[in-house]
Amino acid sequence: MSRTPILHRAVLVPALAALASAAMYVGACGHEDTPALPELADVIFEGGATDEALDALLAVDPKDEPSQGTVFDAPEDGTSVPGDAAPELTFHVAGAARWTAPGAAPALGFAGARPGAPAAGASPWAELGALLGPVRAAQAHGMPINGRAYFLVFSTSGREGLLRVFTTKLSYTPDAAAWDKLRAAGGPITVSVLNAVFENNRIVQGGGPFAGEPVTFSVAP
Repeated sequence: MSRTPILHRAVLVPALAALASAAMYVGACGHEDTPALPELADVIFEGGATDEALDALLAVDPKDEPSQGTVFDAPEDGTSVPGDAAPELTFHVAGAARWTAPGAAPALGFAGARPGAPAAGASPWAELGALLGPVRAAQAHGMPINGRAYFLVFSTSGREGLLRVFTTKLSYTPDAAAWDKLRAAGGPITVSVLNAVFENNRIVQGGGPFAGEPVTFSVAP
């Protein structure tokens, strides 16, 4: 076999991969603050939460299962919190069992074979496709959620959805911009939580969403 095609492939594939990776990196950075759905544009995403998972959560009616809903630890219902610093809101799943989605099953393949590798003698374009396959494409939207995630909605009597947060954490501390929005609400604030159990951004069978117990607090001047 001539060495010229081999040399050509050795130079061409890495170069194409570098160009395509750079383009995908730019796309991924642009997506970070731009959810795919316009109606989710104001949502704050934390803890690796994704807009794909939130879209799945909002597409299903909540289930009434108190043991799988959340309960707030802080603040307590009806309390007034100081306005000089944003408080940390903490909550937990009411039931004793902490149900999480099983991890994704590992890919199976023949010994010595790399999953998604092109066949022997494949063209440089096929090799490039293998390098930039589904795994890299998925990274444009962040790693999929596996486990529970929580959708917090802050509302007042005059405005529903004043602030919305989607997170995989059992706590949330508003940043300066979010806290300014809550402080300016001018009345009691009610925050509710929907949660669901996900596997690869999809709600698992029987995994919710579950509605939690809301809590109402006010912000002192």
